[in-house]
Amino acid sequence: MNKDVMWGIFVSEDIKRFPNFFPIGFYATREKAVEVIQGFPKNVNYDLLKLPLNRNFAYFHMKSGKLVGMDGIYHEHFHFKGEHESD
Repeated sequence: MNKDVMWGIFVSEDIKRFPNFFPIGFYATREKAVEVIQGFPKNVNYDLLKLPLNRNFAYFHMKSGKLVGMDGIYHEHFHFKGEHESD
């Protein structure tokens, strides 16, 4: 277990602006986080991010200075929405 990171589960929304997700859980290992995701409702999508502790990972636009993303973050997307709905 890497004690310098945490694994965050976020619900993903279908909007195009940042941020387009909100946190719902944090875990010490990827395995535990994935296990939890598999048990969640499948009517939304989820993102799993490996977040470093004690490190700023904000990414600011060079000219505008606006926060536009996260830098150097490992990310997995779990796409469920629409896959389990009947046509």
